[in-house]
Amino acid sequence: MLENYLPEIIFVLLLAILIYFFFNWFCRCNTNEKQYCSYTYGDTDGPHTWKYRFQIRGENQSPINILSVCSIVIPSETVAPLDFTVEYHTTPQEMKIVNDGHTVVIYSSWSGGRKPIICGGPLCDEYKLFSMRFRWGPNDEEGSEHMIDMRRYAMELQVTFNKCSCRCTDISKSVRSCAVVIISYMFEITNADNPFLETIMYALRYIQTPCKSYSMKPLPISLIAPMFTRRYFSYLGSLTHPPCTEGVRWIIQPEPLSVSVYQVRQFRKLMGFCGPILTNTRPVQNANNRDVIFYE
Repeated sequence: MLENYLPEIIFVLLLAILIYFFFNWFCRCNTNEKQYCSYTYGDTDGPHTWKYRFQIRGENQSPINILSVCSIVIPSETVAPLDFTVEYHTTPQEMKIVNDGHTVVIYSSWSGGRKPIICGGPLCDEYKLFSMRFRWGPNDEEGSEHMIDMRRYAMELQVTFNKCSCRCTDISKSVRSCAVVIISYMFEITNADNPFLETIMYALRYIQTPCKSYSMKPLPISLIAPMFTRRYFSYLGSLTHPPCTEGVRWIIQPEPLSVSVYQVRQFRKLMGFCGPILTNTRPVQNANNRDVIFYE
């Protein structure tokens, strides 16, 4: 009699096994997703707790304090300059600004699927634009994540690029295969507003709460993040937010851009998951004798 029901029993068992593995996979994915969404910059569960909560390991963490006197100088004639494609000057078809609960992120798209691409300098491949992310602090002296010669700036803009040959859209996974470059720009306080940030200032009023997005008026990337070919620092580090994956090639532009007190204050008015986003910076990490290169 049992033999008659054997195919049905096997089918039910296989179905139960599949459901079990799918359930575990779903729970694990949701747990990881919630985990990375639940980090904060507060006193109780801020950056000093991340290494325990997210099992952060490695000796190449970011950000760091860049000491120019300790950097390795590469003469300009020995390496190709950084090269930015024409799309950097071209107005995107669409520009979306997002309050992700931690910071302000800008995504852009061009007609025909084109993207601004960088190459040259320390890069052995071509990298396409992925996003732009702002960092700021509780006051106008502690807004940047990176320090240059022991100095922090009012704000930092991190422009993320993904290797053109990499099909992965998850930046954390791309970092594991060393397929991510981040260019950082510092902002220092000046008396006048930065006119190139005014479009962003206008858009901030529409993303006051977490998970809000707004299709802002597009403008060329070169107006927000100016191009440069030489005189920059570079080192190998990590993402500066959980899971802080290592494998990022950082390029630091030491010549600061301008921002006014009023403009930085508008960023601090945004609401995050746990209240106003007064700061979203990770403290500097130990450089651990890493090579910091200055491309002259």
